[in-house]
Parts: sequence; C-alpha cells; structure tokens
Amino acid sequence: MNKSILNEDISSFEQTALIIEKNFYEEGKFEKLLSYENRPLIKDFRNNEQTRNEYFAGITHILKDHYPFPISDRYKKVLQIKKSHHILGVINLNIDGILKLNDPQNVIDLEGNISWMYCSNCGMDISTESFINNQGRFSCMACQKNIVKPSIPFKGQEIAQWDLRDSWMMLNACDSLIVLVDDYITPLTYSFIEIVLKRDKEVRIISESDINYENIDFDTTNINFINYSIDNFLDIMIESLSNRII
Repeated sequence: MNKSILNEDISSFEQTALIIEKNFYEEGKFEKLLSYENRPLIKDFRNNEQTRNEYFAGITHILKDHYPFPISDRYKKVLQIKKSHHILGVINLNIDGILKLNDPQNVIDLEGNISWMYCSNCGMDISTESFINNQGRFSCMACQKNIVKPSIPFKGQEIAQWDLRDSWMMLNACDSLIVLVDDYITPLTYSFIEIVLKRDKEVRIISESDINYENIDFDTTNINFINYSIDNFLDIMIESLSNRII
C-alpha cells in the first residue's frame, strides 16, 4: 500500500482506538529483560524473602543503569497523534510506562508498568525512581514489610479488571481500530480485535514483519493487513490528522 492511499484512508478516521503490541520500545529491550516468564509466582514473592531478594537482584541493575527510560521517537509520535479528537485512546501492552509518564490521558497500560512499586501487604506505593535512589531498602516505608513489587502482574496474578473494563469501553466506543505490531500478536490483542469485528467496525493491523495469520479463527473480512514501516505509518498519521490535532 502506497503513502497516498494510506493518507486518504487515515483522513477518514473518526473515532479510532490504538493498540500497541509488545516490544514497541527499542525492539523490546526492556520487555524481554523484565518479561512475564522471568517473574516469580506471586505467592512465593509474598511469602518468601529469598524469592524477593533474588528477583530484585535480577532487575535492580537494569533499572539502575537505564531508568528512567528515555522517550523514543516512536512514543513521541504516538503522543502527538493521540492529541487528535479523533483518537479515542491507546491500549498499550508494553510495561515501560513511558506514555503514561509523559501524558496519562486516555492511555491504558494493560499489563501495568514499571514506573511504580507498591506494597503487596498494605498497598502503599513508591515511584521506581525513588526506589532506585534508596538502593538496598526494599521494605515498605509504611508497614515495614519487605513486600514491595513493581506494578506489573506476576505469575498467578490477573490483569487489573478496571483496565480491562476501560479497554472494552474504548473498543465499544470506537468505529475503527489500529493495531501496531512489532513481531507477533498476543492472544489478548486477538480477543480485542474480535470484539471490534463483532460490532462491524474496521481493523487495520500494521506490521513490518511477516506474521502468520493462518490461525485466526474468526472472519477477517473487515481486517486490513498492512505490511508497512510502523515509523512511517505514524508519520502518515501525523500528516493526515494534522488539521485535527490540537
């Protein structure tokens, strides 16, 4: 698909929701280092101090060396695009927290983000930046229990129900959905796509990688699979929505 066709297509957008798949930031550099597979069972984390110490030993150097994560050009483009009244919001499956820190309005970090720690015992929270500045102090400052954890789901934990609810509401309200895909589509995103399709709304999946869509078990008539550079697509969105970005 060439630029002029995409430009005309985007110009017709009215109420669009964006889904950003995993590994959007620096090819998933931090998503992979802080991946779900590397997280302990939540019950072990809460009940076993050694489990907590081992987990923090594995992630503290990552945070100390790299946090706060600098905003990428891709995220800068998304932040500009979502200023348009025709963009309902962004459902982000990445945990870097960058969008939420820079402009939290209409951003759903569906799997939480690494920007905050909270106490599993009393609920007290602390910014990750403060946590890093107090190296060696992993205990909650409120209850003194050593159960502080990042605000991302560990094994045995579900995604926050309020974030799922807000995502469903956004998908119900939109008249089109754009999915930005790096290298694969998660089952959760497929379920969101199906929600939109059942309401006879259009879906555009943007990916610059070859993705196998053969296992999709629902009607794809209203899905437009676009093999295109994500960065270039975001540029076209900015250009096409320029007169509608405040």
